[in-house]
Amino acid sequence: MHQQANHEMNDEFAAGPVYEGNTDIMTMDINEASRYLFGQVNWQEYIRAGVFLSQNEYQLLERTQDNIDFAMSNASTSKAFANILMRLADKCTSNTPTQQFVFTKIEQILGVDNVAVNVKHRAPLFTFDGTNLQDGPFLRAIRSNDFYTKRAASVGLATLLTVCDGEVNSLISWICEQLSSPMDNAAEVAIPALTILLRRESARQMYADRHGINILVQILAKLGPNGNGQQIYDICFCLWTLSLGNNADLASFLASGSIRYMVDLLAAAPSRKVVRMVASTLRNLSTLENEDVLTEMLTGPLQKLLEHMLAANAHKQAGDPELEQDVRSLYDTLMKNFRDLSTYDRWVSEVHTGALRWGIVHTEKFWRENAKFVENNDFKLLKMLIALLRSEDETIVCIALYDLGEFTRFYPNGRGVVKSLGGKDLAMDMIASLNGEIQRQALQCVSKIMVTNWEFMK
Repeated sequence: MHQQANHEMNDEFAAGPVYEGNTDIMTMDINEASRYLFGQVNWQEYIRAGVFLSQNEYQLLERTQDNIDFAMSNASTSKAFANILMRLADKCTSNTPTQQFVFTKIEQILGVDNVAVNVKHRAPLFTFDGTNLQDGPFLRAIRSNDFYTKRAASVGLATLLTVCDGEVNSLISWICEQLSSPMDNAAEVAIPALTILLRRESARQMYADRHGINILVQILAKLGPNGNGQQIYDICFCLWTLSLGNNADLASFLASGSIRYMVDLLAAAPSRKVVRMVASTLRNLSTLENEDVLTEMLTGPLQKLLEHMLAANAHKQAGDPELEQDVRSLYDTLMKNFRDLSTYDRWVSEVHTGALRWGIVHTEKFWRENAKFVENNDFKLLKMLIALLRSEDETIVCIALYDLGEFTRFYPNGRGVVKSLGGKDLAMDMIASLNGEIQRQALQCVSKIMVTNWEFMK
């Protein structure tokens, strides 16, 4: 009841001064933003209310505007300072400038922009017992309607969760929601927190389990090589952290088409730091020597691209020995596992990874020569191809429809096989697609399934 009363009292005066928006704050460094936001809060209202803030506490906040190290100088002062911030974060939820100021200040304390700060030493200030995080105010703030508050609170929470126990799952759920949202800037608000949170090893698997790799690759595909450079780098950094260790989720890396997109980025070379991050990620994946991963790498232009990079000596000219080591290690691994891939091997690789792309393995000639091989292992590959009709990638759906129709044409009793596996029904559903190309491919596929002499119909 007391907490409810506090919130009601807060609502009576929390509006504070008229706030013009946070466009300018996003361009400020953290110290500048802190000083600006301090001036936007109606502190005297809080002091007069006598509930959230005393005069002495206000003076402590004021003194830290020019020197936050003052508040961190001893254990009692630093704990008192953190308690003030957490109380304001918890009680003054309807005042946007206050929330913005509080979480900016927490970022300062944790040294988000200051590598000299030891997070482990300061994180206990925001816990109940030195270990378990007081994360309620953060979790409420990331659900606010204010972009800046969400970004600052999520970054602060992610930083704390790298060294403290808390609601990692809740933050990951929010990040996935933001990254999957069609709203403008939704991904932009969540990616900074994700780059920090994935430094926690246990968080990587939790994120991957929520189809996180696929979500990142979809954003990467939308951005393209010429998209926002910082976002591309941040996403590549996230993929790199997810590629670390022997437990990397290779199935997700393959199914999402991540390798193809990273090779495209390596070829486009939008910036040196992106090239370095992509090369390191591909190297990590290759060292696990998974057959499907290596086949996917050998199927595309990666081998020739690496040969060109090594011949050009660009990494040596740039004085980048780490990039040189990654490129050479990746190339050596591919050469050690090199084999001439038949066109059928390439088709198998695409189906296994789910990364279908138009080319010589999706032609009439290919299916005339290879349809008979698809019967192996009780039509396992055909079942996987049919499953790809449910892909969210429209190009993959189109190619799967084409392949299904061609299999039907060239495999004896292909029509009966496809019908028995549910391929016909799924293809018929696609005829109602709003996408014109999917609709066209679905009509052709269904026609091939239902018509005996397709050549005559053509």
